[in-house]
Amino acid sequence: MPFKSALNPITLLQNMRYARKNQGDVNHITGDIYYAALALDGRRTVLTIHDLESLHSSSKLKNVILQLLWLKLPVNKVKYVTVISEHSKRQLLYATGISEKKIFVIPNCVNFREEDFRPRRGPITNKPVLLQVGTKINKNLENLVKAIDGLDCKLCIVGMLSEAQNNLLHNHKIDFENFTNVPDKELKRLYYKADIVTFISTFEGFGLPILEANALGRPVITSNITAMPEVASDAALLVDPADINQIQSAIVQLISDEALREQLVRAGYSNVKRFTPEAVAAQYEVLYQKVISENA
Repeated sequence: MPFKSALNPITLLQNMRYARKNQGDVNHITGDIYYAALALDGRRTVLTIHDLESLHSSSKLKNVILQLLWLKLPVNKVKYVTVISEHSKRQLLYATGISEKKIFVIPNCVNFREEDFRPRRGPITNKPVLLQVGTKINKNLENLVKAIDGLDCKLCIVGMLSEAQNNLLHNHKIDFENFTNVPDKELKRLYYKADIVTFISTFEGFGLPILEANALGRPVITSNITAMPEVASDAALLVDPADINQIQSAIVQLISDEALREQLVRAGYSNVKRFTPEAVAAQYEVLYQKVISENA
C-alpha cells in the first residue's frame, strides 16, 4: 500500500481508495491492512489472518477500532478467510462467529532444500548447545532459564533481552550468548551450531522455528498447547510450558538419548515437506480457482 496508515483516518481512506482502483479477478489481503477489504469486491476477496493477538490493545478506544475495522467488518465482507493453523481457526470462530465454511486452514511455508538438511550424528560429546529463538513474553524464556539451572549446557538466545531477562540469566549462572538483528545466513549457522532447539512458548499462532529446525536437521522441544502440536506433529518432544520440571526432563532426555534425537530428526525431515512453498502455494491456487469459478 502506498500510504502509511496506522490509525490515521486520512491514510486509511487513501489506502482503501487505492485498493478499490487496483482490484483483480482475485484480491488477496495477506498483511496487516485487513480494513482494505471494506473497499474491495467481497465476492472476489480472500483475507489471510496470521494471528489475533496483535488485534488487541490496552487502549479501549483503539481496541474497539481494531476489532471493528481489522476483524469483524473485514471477515464478514470477504468471500473467504484463510488462517495458518487449526488453533487460529478456533480463535477466529470464537471471536467473530462467522461460518466455519468460510474459513480455510492454509499454513505458513518454510524453504526446504535437501542440501540444507544436515543432522548431527552420534552422541553429544561436548557441552550441549541449546538454541532459543525469540525473547518476547510468550516465548517463555524465563521458564527455560529455570529449567536449565544446574545443567551443564550452553544457551544461545536469538532476540533482544530485557534487563529482567539478563538479570535472570546471570542470577541462575547460565552460560549463554545473545544474538540480535540476526540475518538469515547467521540464523542458519546458529541452528547448525545447536544440538537442541527449544521453542516452549506459552502461545503461538503457528511456530516457524519448529519447521526451521526440522528443515536443518535439529531435534526440537516445543509446547503441547495452541498451534505447536499441529505444526510439529511427531517431529518434536512436547512439554507443558508451565512445568519447569517437565521442560528440564525433556532437555536431559534429549541430551542423553541419541536414538530419540535421531528419531525426531527423521520425523522432522518428513514433517517439513508438508510446509514447502510449493505445497502451500498449491493450496492457495485451489482457493483462487474456487473464487474465480464462483464469480464466473
